Order: sequence, then structure tokens, then C-alpha cells
Amino acid sequence: MGTLSQLKPTRLWQLFEKICSIPRPSKHEQKISQWIQSWATELGLEIKEDNVGNLIIKKPATQGMEGRQGIILQAHMDMVPQKNNDTEHDFLTDPIRPYIVHESDGDWVTADGTTLGADNGVGLASALAVLASDDLAHGPLEVLVTIDEEAGMTGAFGLESGQFARR
Repeated sequence: MGTLSQLKPTRLWQLFEKICSIPRPSKHEQKISQWIQSWATELGLEIKEDNVGNLIIKKPATQGMEGRQGIILQAHMDMVPQKNNDTEHDFLTDPIRPYIVHESDGDWVTADGTTLGADNGVGLASALAVLASDDLAHGPLEVLVTIDEEAGMTGAFGLESGQFARR
């Protein structure tokens, strides 16, 4: 077993490990939403929570790329809360415990006794890693992080029109 900090790209796996540390079962996304909002604010990014709880994070284009077409990345913040019968775990308070399994046919990431939440935790970590990067040249970036994808698509169905820049 290994820790995720040894994986590359480092920023993505650090963010995924942080996401795993925050309880986020469907219908209970408040803690992860608060963390994302704080994280984005610390980076100086524009962030808005819509009427249903989705988050929209915006990052301006890098210098010289202002006229480029914008890009929207999307991920969801919740996860399926399933555990093994012999595992004690409260998905409302306990972190997911990810680890790396080293095998002869390759390494893989899993969780100790629970679902990993890689759908869509890795997607969320990827979008946040792009926002955090200071070495990518890009046009305007927008990231939509929806709620309750796993148990009802509440965020996707509740998304109001006109939330994103039009070019």
C-alpha cells in the first residue's frame, strides 16, 4: 500500500486526497461545497453558488489569451456512499481512506472498506488542478460543480440558463 502523494501529477492527487477527506454523500454536500468555496476564494477566483447549490468558478484568461474561446469544465461533488458489511464507516462524518495497491500487473487506487468516490472525485480534482495551475496558457475558464448527481441529478436539472459567459 502507498499514499496518493507519491502519484503524478502531484497537484491532482493532492486535491483528490483532500476531497476524499471531506464527507460528501449525495444530498449532504455542504462540507465539500464549503471547502471548494474557501479553496477558490483563497486562490482569488470568482465563485458563485446558484439557487440549487451548484458552484460556478471562473478564472480569467492568461495574458495574451483573452480573445480565445472560453472552456467550461464540469464535475459533480457528491459520491455514492457504500461500504463493506464488515466496515464501520459513517459517510456523514468519516473521511474516505484511499490507498494504492501495488500489484504485478500495475498499481491502482482503492479505498479501505468503502467506495472510493473516484467518480467524480478525480474529475473534480482535475478541474480544480486546472484552475490552480499557474503554468497553463488558456482562454477564460469556467468550472461547474453540480450537486446530487448520484441520487437525482438535482444540480444538473436545476441549472438555470444564462449562468455562463457567451462568446
